Amino acid sequence: MKAHVLLLAAAVAMLSSVGVIAAESAAPVRARAAHLYPQPADEARNAAGYAVTVDGQPAGVAAVRNSAMPVNIRWPGHQRELDQTEVDGMVRFSTAGKAEISVTAPRAFKEVKVRPYSKGVKAEVAGRTATFTIPGPGAYSVEFDGPHENLHIFADPPETLKAKPGDKGVRYFGPGEHDAGLITLKTGETLYIDEGAVVFGRVEARDADHIRILGRGILDMSRIKEQPVAIDPKLAEEQRKRGFAITNAKRWNAMKLEFCDDVLIDGITIRDSLLYNIRPIGCRNLTIRNVKICGNWRYNSDGIDMHNCENVRISDCFVRTFDDAICVKGFDYTMDESEMLHDGYRHNVFTNVVIERCTVWCDWGHCLEFGAETRAEEIRDVTWRDCDILHVHAAPLDVKNCDYADIHDVLYENIRLEMDRPCAKTCLAASAKSFNPQAFVGQPPAFSSAVRVIAEYSKNDKRRGKNHDIRLKDIRVTSAQMPRFTSSGYDAEHRSAGITVDGIYWNGREVSKEAAKGQSVGPFADPIRFCR
Repeated sequence: MKAHVLLLAAAVAMLSSVGVIAAESAAPVRARAAHLYPQPADEARNAAGYAVTVDGQPAGVAAVRNSAMPVNIRWPGHQRELDQTEVDGMVRFSTAGKAEISVTAPRAFKEVKVRPYSKGVKAEVAGRTATFTIPGPGAYSVEFDGPHENLHIFADPPETLKAKPGDKGVRYFGPGEHDAGLITLKTGETLYIDEGAVVFGRVEARDADHIRILGRGILDMSRIKEQPVAIDPKLAEEQRKRGFAITNAKRWNAMKLEFCDDVLIDGITIRDSLLYNIRPIGCRNLTIRNVKICGNWRYNSDGIDMHNCENVRISDCFVRTFDDAICVKGFDYTMDESEMLHDGYRHNVFTNVVIERCTVWCDWGHCLEFGAETRAEEIRDVTWRDCDILHVHAAPLDVKNCDYADIHDVLYENIRLEMDRPCAKTCLAASAKSFNPQAFVGQPPAFSSAVRVIAEYSKNDKRRGKNHDIRLKDIRVTSAQMPRFTSSGYDAEHRSAGITVDGIYWNGREVSKEAAKGQSVGPFADPIRFCR
């Protein structure tokens, strides 16, 4: 905790030096009404068809394209088809406290739900209009007769870190649309995307320390497409048969940070990433807060995927992805293991991570995950707490150790899982025609731990890892079936062990340890211990 306090003090000092001004630390004063962000003309087309007011003010509704069905496959040589997607709505504003919201839907409906349930928001309905009050800043999903074509509400707290054109060390983007392409940040620089700005581009930084990515605008990657790469047809066919990604295209992350120290990402929205949204590699002292990630439908559009980082704090973010949402990873199959030694420092341990107060929605993969790539000597001291999971298709809490990491000292605490809708059967295919919307599977496990091999991901074929000393505390599940916990290992030396569950609440009632017995424990795994 002391380290985080020192980091914050250093960050404030650095921000002042480059012209980013921190607001005075007086107690917040409730504004008379929420502050709505302006929108460029093209942004306000509102393809989702909602009419919205916030504290009596008409609010612009932007479009976000998300996955509509759990149809996925490793990169098949072409981008995903649009018939697997849908256009949802997004409203963004800031508020210091409660805000009254009125939403008129484009169609008649039978029921409306406002997630996450933990916020206790109930809507009053009159005709096609739902009115409700949110308790304060946060991310909310308004759903009419189910999750499809929903409305995302992103209520920011009042902004405290600001910049203006001409500030020293600041790359400033003001209101309007900007075709920026690649933005490369250097040591000491700040990228500021102001409210009302939509920046079409991507961000990279390597060996850049003390960098900041701030503002209330949008980083949008929709205009960046994959680049074809020549490949031997025989190799492509071999990759296809083995279920590997076909290496016929180059793709980029919305934000890639390599070997950077002292990084702050605060306030922005990232939309329509071509690959991972935020990908830090070998970074230290990394803070990500109040970032909204949405509009992900393309293959491998993960949320925040980190590789062998140290001293990480992620808080108050919204992450909706097609593929995995927030991942703690070792070096992956695309990276040479020799790169762990960088500038005299070996980045072979992932440690000291706290992810808290985040809201997550995953349309295919896992929500709060380790792996699958785990090339690290250790992955340790990782805490996930006070998070809401809105929708799942696979085990939302997942420890998938597919290489040689010793994963230990992990805590999942006060995690709320909303698994109350039928789970459509996922489909491994490239075409929507292979998906059967009437096929449903049983509820996925709430938690899964495994040590295993996946041919494409497990690059070290001689070493395996192990999972141990993993604690789940106060896991609250809303679902039709009692939550399940699964565990398995690889062999007698590479096991899943020391997993304890201290408090399961199912539909509001605590489950006794006697009732929780009989969980699925596979080979080379110790029984899961239920404490109460």
